Amino acid sequence: MEFRQLEYFCTISELENFTRTAEVLHVSQPSVTKAIKALEAELGLQLVDRSQKKASLTEEGKAFLLHARRIMQDAAAAKQDMLRFRRDSHGTVHFGMPPMVEAYLFPDFFTKFRQAFSDITLDLQEFGDSEEVRSKADLGELDFGIVQDGGSDAENELCIMRDQMSVCLPAGHRLARREALSFEELAGEKFIMQQPRTYQYKAVLERCQAAGFMPEVLLCTSQLKAIKQLVANQMGISILPDFVTHTAKDFVRRPLTPSLDVVVSLYWCAHKPLSAAGSRFTEFVRQYTATPEFKRCYRQE
Repeated sequence: MEFRQLEYFCTISELENFTRTAEVLHVSQPSVTKAIKALEAELGLQLVDRSQKKASLTEEGKAFLLHARRIMQDAAAAKQDMLRFRRDSHGTVHFGMPPMVEAYLFPDFFTKFRQAFSDITLDLQEFGDSEEVRSKADLGELDFGIVQDGGSDAENELCIMRDQMSVCLPAGHRLARREALSFEELAGEKFIMQQPRTYQYKAVLERCQAAGFMPEVLLCTSQLKAIKQLVANQMGISILPDFVTHTAKDFVRRPLTPSLDVVVSLYWCAHKPLSAAGSRFTEFVRQYTATPEFKRCYRQE
């Protein structure tokens, strides 16, 4: 079985015409016909029905098409991945992150990165939560991702920041006069949360259960601006990282006791070697997050 046979077969499945397939692939029609016959002979099956005006797939051909397309997709992905090792390639870093990080950390990060490495392209993708980012990186679909959780010492993670989560309350709320709040004091409140797969949701749910109650969740949304505005509108309370809320003016924040920590980290697949562009990227992240400017901007000192 040869790669070109699969390429011809997949194209025929779309165009349903040997002549048109040959034209699109810039080969002769006899070459296409010979390749398909050889493929059918190897499999011992008829894949293409030639009895009608158009070349349609047999039932066996339709079943084989699923495998052929998967092989073609994997080959294309392998070729794309190998580009990162070529010296003549400028380099592309495929990068994923959840909404909270994209909105609050990425703009300044991207600006600084482009100033330092104009020859590396960042392909940014947004995902709903950190679990999805990890999964995509482990599958090789992302070179790096930003994740939020309780922290890890894994070799394939680089800590970007350690932060605390605070209770966000409407101005004038009965608890706003307190200097710090425990989860026990939040029983009976309406919670505005991120999506159930996020670290925020899971951590808050665990703490509420430990305090002896289930939170009354008014709304779950990935839109952080909506969460903050709903708190300001006195619709409920939320619990968010300080780097997201420290500049807020239209609601009040109170620390939790004991504290609820969140760690933002750079994550990559443990079994995938870093390209030259990837190594430069991780070194930039290390240096950028160690600068006084970063620490000052995101309250890390």
